This record gives sequence, structure tokens and C-alpha cells, in this order.
Amino acid sequence: MCFDLDGTLFDDRQYARAGLENAARELLRRTGVDLTEELIEAYFSDGHRKATFDVVLSSAGLADDHVPALVNAYHDTEGPLVPYPDAAGTLDSLGDTYDIGVITGGANGRGKLSRLALDDYVDELIVTADREDSKRDPDPFVELADRFGVAHGSVVVVGDRPPLDFPQPNRLGMTTIRLRRGHYATATASGDAVPDVAVDSLAAARDAVERLDAGAVQPDSCRL
Repeated sequence: MCFDLDGTLFDDRQYARAGLENAARELLRRTGVDLTEELIEAYFSDGHRKATFDVVLSSAGLADDHVPALVNAYHDTEGPLVPYPDAAGTLDSLGDTYDIGVITGGANGRGKLSRLALDDYVDELIVTADREDSKRDPDPFVELADRFGVAHGSVVVVGDRPPLDFPQPNRLGMTTIRLRRGHYATATASGDAVPDVAVDSLAAARDAVERLDAGAVQPDSCRL
């Protein structure tokens, strides 16, 4: 079993909000200017999920040399994160039968798992942000299968962001399950990003895995 982390095991918007607020405190300390509301609005309302700090600093007439410090403050945020309510139970239940792996492209993947109190349920973790590849490459998925000593086709991948989470596993013959939840719940999936199964909860993903394993349903872009 392979799970994505951000947006799949928890709503990563809480991580983003906490990080933006911490970055705003760092900017206030450095410049005396409070841009908390502007950062939150740019990220959540205006869709600037990349280069958020550059956009907001430019609009405020502040130098972009503050950006590295703000990025560090964003990722240095501590404190507990809240997993989806069915995350722990799903991992615990599936872990009785399957090896559980997580592949994430987000920074601080190991720290996030710990803050979510989910690390004890995970057998293998691959954080591509610490490597030279990403989930747009086959390598992390191949490596996870190799770590578990199983064929590629026996791996089930659960994710929430079709264009990032599914093309490579689909090409490798893995079974893919889409979680329709969070920021990408209504995103369009097309081509090799189309999952085998779509569900609305992690509990339903667990049920789908058990039904697939029992041969009760065949993966065919179905909805359970």
C-alpha cells in the first residue's frame, strides 16, 4: 500500500495556514509590516500557491531578499497537525494485512507524519523533496515496491491530486485510488492521470482495497 501525504492523510491547508502565519510573524519582526491577511488571501483566495511571498512582497513594495527567511519560517512551524478523522483507523486496519508506505513531495514529510501522530502506522517513507527525483518520475514508486519486495502490479496507490499522484503508478501497472477530498476534490483527471477507483473517504479507500484484493470488484475507473 502506498499513500500520498499532503491532502490525502490530512487537509494540508492547515499546514499552509500555520506556515503563512509564522512567515508573517517573521516578516513583521524584520520590517515592522504585518502582511498576514495579504499572505492568507494570496494563497487561499487568489490561487498563488507558488511564489506567494514574491507576489505579496512585490505588491507591498518590499524587497524580495526577505523571501528565503520567509520560506524557512513557513517550514519551521511546529505544533500538532490534525489528520483526517478516518486516517489512523484506515492505516491501522490496512497495516494488519499490508505493508504501508508513504511517498510525499512535500518538505518535512517525516516531521509532518510525527506531528500527525501517524508515523507508527507507516513502514516506509520516501520524501522526494529530499532527493533528486519527484512523483513525476517512476523511481520513488519503483523503490517503494522494491523495499517491500513485491511486484509493481501488486502495489495500490492512494492519492488526491490526479496529475501528480497517478500517471507514474498507472504506467507501472499499479492500482490507483483517488480520494475526492480537500483542495483537489473537483479537479479533472484525464489521460494517464485517471485513477482506477474514486472514493470520498479513506475508510472507503480501505474498503475498496479489501474488495479489490478479494476480487469482488475489478479496477476500471469505478466509484465505490
